[in-house]
Amino acid sequence: MLEERGRIVAIESNAVWVETIQRSACNGCETKSACGTGLLGDFFSSSTRVRVTLNGFPADKISLNDIAVIGIAENALSSSALLVYLVPLVSLVLVALLGDYLFAEIGAVLGALVGLVAGACGVCWYSRRQSSNSIYTPILLRIEPGSGHS
Repeated sequence: MLEERGRIVAIESNAVWVETIQRSACNGCETKSACGTGLLGDFFSSSTRVRVTLNGFPADKISLNDIAVIGIAENALSSSALLVYLVPLVSLVLVALLGDYLFAEIGAVLGALVGLVAGACGVCWYSRRQSSNSIYTPILLRIEPGSGHS
């Protein structure tokens, strides 16, 4: 199970909204302060809000700004990453080869573009179909008191 910590920004009756900060791998590096890549990573870091069901946690025991530890299965993340990167790439190459076979060089270029777009659309279609699949939804693992408690 891969874990991520985030700050609770909203509380519903059966779910919480968790804001996570996406950072580069440089945050764990000891030479981060002396490295330009680490500074750029801090500059371009962004936050994401995720809705997470409570899974039996009592909503009245949770406060705003508490730290929520959410998790997702490793196989779900790795299979999703393979799908997102591999399907458009494979479709790009296959349709480019088909275009080259049928229409020479211009067919390869147009086929590559068509294959890339078709692969990306296929990934979007698949992800919409899997949006209700519980394997791909993060789960609430535990709550760590944050600045919301005195």
